[in-house]
Parts: sequence; C-alpha cells; structure tokens
Amino acid sequence: MKRSQALLFTVMLLCSAGYLHGQAWSGILKPTYGTGACSFRQVTSPGECAIDWSTAGVSGGIPSGTWTQSGSTILASTYGNGSTDATSGIQTALNACGTNHYVLLGAGTFLINGNLSIPSNCVLRGAGSNQTILNTMGTSGAVFNMGTTGPVASGSTNITSGATAGSTSIVVASATGISTGTYLMITELNDPVYVTITTPNGTCTWCDASMWSGTRVRGQIVEVEGVNGTTITISPALYTDYGVAAGTSPALATPFAASAKYAGVESLEAYANGTGYAQTYSLVACAYCWIKGVFDNYTDGDHVDDYFGFHDEIRDSYFSNAYSHTAGGSDADVSILAKTSGTLLENNILERLHAGTLVDWGSAGNVIAYNYFRGNFDSGGDLVILAAIGEHGAHSQFNLFEGNVGNNITHDSFWGSSSNETMFRNQFRGTETLASPLSGGRNVVNWASTQLANEQMFALTNSFCHVNLNSVGNVLGSADAVTAATSGLYNSGTSPFTSTVIPPATRNYNNVFYATSVGYNTGSDSSGSAVASFAGGPSGAVGYWVGLAASTILQHGNFDIASNSISWTSSITHTLPASFFLSSQPSFWTTAYGTPPWPAIGPDVSGGPDSAVGGHANYIPAQLCYNNLSRDTTGLLIFNANTCYAAVSAPSPPSNVEAVAH
Repeated sequence: MKRSQALLFTVMLLCSAGYLHGQAWSGILKPTYGTGACSFRQVTSPGECAIDWSTAGVSGGIPSGTWTQSGSTILASTYGNGSTDATSGIQTALNACGTNHYVLLGAGTFLINGNLSIPSNCVLRGAGSNQTILNTMGTSGAVFNMGTTGPVASGSTNITSGATAGSTSIVVASATGISTGTYLMITELNDPVYVTITTPNGTCTWCDASMWSGTRVRGQIVEVEGVNGTTITISPALYTDYGVAAGTSPALATPFAASAKYAGVESLEAYANGTGYAQTYSLVACAYCWIKGVFDNYTDGDHVDDYFGFHDEIRDSYFSNAYSHTAGGSDADVSILAKTSGTLLENNILERLHAGTLVDWGSAGNVIAYNYFRGNFDSGGDLVILAAIGEHGAHSQFNLFEGNVGNNITHDSFWGSSSNETMFRNQFRGTETLASPLSGGRNVVNWASTQLANEQMFALTNSFCHVNLNSVGNVLGSADAVTAATSGLYNSGTSPFTSTVIPPATRNYNNVFYATSVGYNTGSDSSGSAVASFAGGPSGAVGYWVGLAASTILQHGNFDIASNSISWTSSITHTLPASFFLSSQPSFWTTAYGTPPWPAIGPDVSGGPDSAVGGHANYIPAQLCYNNLSRDTTGLLIFNANTCYAAVSAPSPPSNVEAVAH
C-alpha cells in the first residue's frame, strides 16, 4: 500500500546516566546504550530495548493557546456561506499571518476548491469542529499542507565517526547544507541479520521513500544543535548504532531544512466529497507541527500523512469514514512514515477507516497513545479484521503503542521488517464491530445494523520478520471476541481460543481467537510454510527467519481471554508503571463524561465494564466521548473536542463570529 506516495542529551556521563536510570520502564525494559543495555541487533533472545519517549510531540506542548489573532475573523458570509470559493481568500490571510499568530475562520461553511498551505509559526483555527466547516472540492494534493519538500538523497554525506548508540555528536565528511536548526536523516545500509525489504509477498523498493531503492530503511531524524567544522552536535541521542555492523557502512547523514515549523490546524471540520484529494492533511518535513481538535468528515484518500516529520502532534480529533475502503495507494488512515521521529498521536477517535493508523518506512521513536479505534473494514472482505494499528513497510523501530483500544495491532509481513517496538497497556479486542453498509463512498451509516468480524481474529500479530518486540501489560480480547469465536460459523478445532500460536502449529483463519500470533507470513498463512521455504539472512539461508520472531518477543503481564489469566515473565518485576512516557495523569483524562481510572488498562486494573477480560480494561477518554456523543442523521458523531475533554486547554474564544443555524 502507498506504493505511489513517493531529547536533549550531552556527552557527559552524568547526564547519560540520568537517561539510563530515570525511565519509567526501568526494571522491565532496557536502554539501548550504557550499563545494562540491550543488544538491539540480537535476534536469539528478547532484547527488551527502549528509548526515552517522554518528549514525544511538540516540545513543551502545543503553544498556540497564547498566540495572537492575525487580522480580522474571516466570515463565511463573505463567500456566500459556501457558495463561492474561499481558497484564495483564506490563503491570502495565511500568507500574511504574523509570527506566532492564528488566522480565525468564523462559524459557517467555506467552499475550498483547491489547496491550503499553512506557513511556519501560524495556525489556521476554526470556531469549533462542529461550527466551522470546509466543504472540500479540490481534485489533487492535500486540503491542508504543512510543508512540501523533504530531504534529497544527493545531499547526503558519510558519517565518519560517532554514529553509535547514545551519541549526541557525529563527524561527517562534509558539513555542506548543515547548520544549527536544520535536520539530519540518519541511515545505514540494511542489516540482513534483522532487516529485510523482501518477503514472500514481494520487495519494497519504496520503503525508504524511494530515495535509495529500499536499501536504507532503518534510521531516525535528529535536529542539529551545533556545527564546529565537520563535528555536528545533535538531539536526540542516536537510538542505536548506524553503519557499525558488518555490511551496513557507510552511515549517512542527509541534511534538510524544515519546510514548515510550528504550523497547525485547529478546531474545524473538513467535509470530503470524493473529488480526488490524496489526503486531507499532508505534513512533509514539518517540525513541531500539529493537528488538534479537528473533525475529518470522510476523506478522499488518507486522513493524515506525516512524512519526514520531527516532533509533530496529532491529538484530540475525530477521523471518520472514507470514500475508499480497499488496499492500494491509500488506506483512509493516519500514517506516520518516511523516518518521521518523535511524533505523538494521542487521544483521537478513528472510526470506520480501512486501516486505523500505519507506522511505516523507517519511522522511529514515535508514540501512538490513548486512541480509540472502531469499525474498520475492507469493502471487498467484509468479515476480515482490518488493523487498528499496523506496521506495513520496513523498517520502523523504537515506537511506543500505549493505552490504545482497538481491534488489533498487526506487524504484518507484506513489505518487510521492524524491530524494538513496544506495546504497553493497550486493549486489543480481537474482533471488530462492522456497521452497515460495508461499502465505499459517502453513506448513511446504520449503527443499529452491525455484525462482528470473525476472520483473522488476532489481537496481536507479530509476523515472521519483526524482531525484539515488547508486549507488556496488555489486555487481549473482549466479550465481542468471545461471541464472534463461538458463533455458529465456528467450524474447526476443539477450542476457538488460543493464547499464543507459533508455527508450525495450525492457525485457523475463521472463528478462532488468538491473543498473540507470532512468526507467520500473512493472515491467511495457516502453518508458517511460506516462512520455512523463504531464504534470508546474511547468507541467504532457506528458513533463516523461522522462529526469530517467537524467540525475540517479550510477553509480560498480559491478560488474555483464551487462558483467562495473566502471564508473567518471572525474571522481570511484576510492578508496572502507569505509563512508559507520561510522568502523571494527563490533562485530557478528565472528560465531560467522567474521569477514567489512571491507568485505565492492565493486569493491575480492576472494575472495568467488560467481565470477559476480568475487568482489566476501563474506558479511555476518547472511548468515553465516543460512547456518549450523539450522532447526526448520517451516523456521524456530533463532535467538539472542547465538549468532550473538559480539561483540554481551549484557545481564546473567537470574536466577531456570526451565528449559524443548525
């Protein structure tokens, strides 16, 4: 899919020690460098690798709540309340936006026949996601662009020293194009020990954003903090070694300037019409950019694509439905891809998409947290579970998936490998609620007419080429999964429930719930035979990948409905922190519909509404809002982030806003 879409450390030992020993995951996971570090290249036993996720998102928080309005409020009546094109007028106001200002759209409908570009240090803000509606009728590109130009392979320079785990200083062959405040994409040649772009399904030559024909899929983006000749100071510290292992040299630094910085869109609705946009929101080489409190009312292609991003933030929003529900150039999803690093996707509702969110093409060190996923489907296979969270293209690493509620997380094997990913305190239900109709285009969704998906009922899927994964404190299953697995369609085996299935055990495609599936090829692979006959590794040995995923996954403190119990790894503490990246309960935790327990999900949680999972899962804030909001006549939620999340700091109220009848 998407084939066509082309932490501040010093080198002082004292500061490094603070990073190594101050993390919430200490005692459960291991740092990637220093005393007690994991071996991130290890593929014979669990590596348990982790990084500092505490700075994910816009550093210091989204700043626009204190920004100043630029110019007068743009009124819908100026453009005939949606009868004449407002694209040029809005863009003119954006072009004149002062530094750290926002352009305010009043309530009402605005017709958009083209594309809007949000400049640096500027926000496009509406009067509310159910008040300001952009009726989008363009035929290409994105509705909202935050940055348009990313790194270019020809500008790369060799890293001659310093490309080791924990390093904040590298030496390059040439400092051309590198200055304080620019960015470097750090890469290495693919390490065949645990990185592959080739699987039985094909070869992903575009998984490095088509920059080196897929030969450099692993890496990260860092910010330049200082330049002294060819010695470059960077932040954050490098997650791992680059170009050190045999066959991976040279490590490259590819410099680029952020094509937008501190740009955002807030508090409005984009209404799609299926006219040909590739995505609603496109972020390209955008640093510290954000999408907040928006409602995406269908999408022509993808809801959000974030390429080459650095510490972006997508939060408190509602992404619902799509014109296309098939695999191909888009997935109707929120995508984090092309080495995007440090980005935060938090507290969103993602409803009736194709895939929920995909983390692809070498994205590293991102946090996907406290999102609620519901109703994903494929219009050509309407009983198949389409992943709430997926990894679909090589080689993402060190991403954290925490506190989410969805049908499943799938590290699939279509387009290559990943490593050192962590799933913590999520609930993956193992089935999906499918509402009628299960077809593309704009529909009236009938939430009174639903069925449960009963094909590919896996809560956590770790395909054969994903190594050193951490699954900690998750709740796997639901009452709905029990219903789907024990329905009249169940047709094989003695039990429709299995905790962990590993090749060569037979894995049923229909009506069997697997809490964790490890080491198979695609969802229809019943025995792992394709993996057994597939060549890989440094010497191209047949069967190289057999058993690597299973031998390197850490499963600790997970509850599943197959065993109806919690499974612990005896050598690791059974006391889990509330979060692997938050130091305390976040502000959005208080909603208009109550305040969930903190943490909401995990083996140490009780009193949740689903007895099938032993009460170990309470509703998260996005789920509470989803369950309590009213729907309009087309089946969409009547959503406003400031209504849902009582403690989310709202921007200053708009002035000179016209009243609109609804």
